[in-house]
Amino acid sequence: MSNVGNNIKKLRKVKGLSQQAFGDVFNLTRGNISSYEEMRAEPKIEIVLKIANYFGIPVQHLIEKNLSVNEILNFNDYFQPDTPAVGGKRLAQVPLLEREALLDACTYVSKLNELPVIEFPLQSRNRFIAVEYMDALPVPVDFAVSAQSILFFEEIDIESLHTLNNAFGLCFSAEEFFIGKYTLAEQEISLVLNAWKKVDFELAEKGNFWKLYGKFERI
Repeated sequence: MSNVGNNIKKLRKVKGLSQQAFGDVFNLTRGNISSYEEMRAEPKIEIVLKIANYFGIPVQHLIEKNLSVNEILNFNDYFQPDTPAVGGKRLAQVPLLEREALLDACTYVSKLNELPVIEFPLQSRNRFIAVEYMDALPVPVDFAVSAQSILFFEEIDIESLHTLNNAFGLCFSAEEFFIGKYTLAEQEISLVLNAWKKVDFELAEKGNFWKLYGKFERI
């Protein structure tokens, strides 16, 4: 049995598509997609070819491999996961909050190990999290980002808190999920989204400070 069904499900989830939306792209019904994903039916070869061509994935990979997030997002055009280092940087496995997961992002605060991972060259040994950007994600007005971006956030330790001032960061807690800009006062750190929304932290408070490390934008 091929891996097409599993790969269709993974493609759909990474791209943030419902079964109906995925089916509409290829003139299929939601029932067709459900039957493929549940291994109750195999798509015809012409459907497999359409899916492979649409997402830019080799047909053989779609049929035989368990596709990785890197392959689905075409990151393998840039970085080869089998290579131990790129330009002196290690290929780290970073938990990825996909567009579909952003709607319930707060539920993953204590379950990062349940997220899919994306491999990316990183020099720092700190923890990272990647976020697939979507328009519904609250961001400051001066945060420039394209629709196809993957945002990488680095967890900053207490010795490096001084680097947060005026840096963009991620508020990721059980109650809040947004991108803001850090401001530092004498005894307090604030992550500000806008004039009406911010989160304050005491300097002595042990928390997770996620600082924007970089943006990957396909061009």
